[in-house]
Amino acid sequence: MTVQNKPNKYFILDEESNAVDYLVRSYEFLAQIEQNRSYIKWFIIAFHGALYSFMTVVLFRINSVQIFKDKKNSKHPIERDLLSFLKIYSLLKNKDNMGEHPFISIGQHDVCMKELNDKLRNLMMHFRPMVWASEFWYPARACYPLLDILSFCINQTQFRHANKATLLTYVEKIKKLLDRYKE
Repeated sequence: MTVQNKPNKYFILDEESNAVDYLVRSYEFLAQIEQNRSYIKWFIIAFHGALYSFMTVVLFRINSVQIFKDKKNSKHPIERDLLSFLKIYSLLKNKDNMGEHPFISIGQHDVCMKELNDKLRNLMMHFRPMVWASEFWYPARACYPLLDILSFCINQTQFRHANKATLLTYVEKIKKLLDRYKE
């Protein structure tokens, strides 16, 4: 699956194609960690991006104003700041923002979202001089429960270009690969 299906002289990226790209890259990076351990870093960054993007798409399609820090309708989206990853997640769980179908957090969802954002992704994205080491089970344990959130977001969205069944297949492929490593 590619982000841009039709030949075009421009690279076109919108909220939907961005989310799809992050999901596909998550799978591709995870599938390569046996050959190159540094793909753990890229998986973490892409997986975080997939979650953030799909949550944002769901909320944006319900009410585009709610995903921005300021609530002014008149500003162009490029001039506005998105809410943080964890704030977007809290909106996804709120009936006021999601209508009759909010995400119901169970088990480790909340803990794992914080772990992915604060300890894994931020560390990889804003790396500082240090030594970081991890067994594969640590990122797998933190990410595995979050596949529920990805599936929820995909199921809640009417896509213009992407095929929902294909996206859910990618989630299943990621699940199978994470199954290898989680304890």
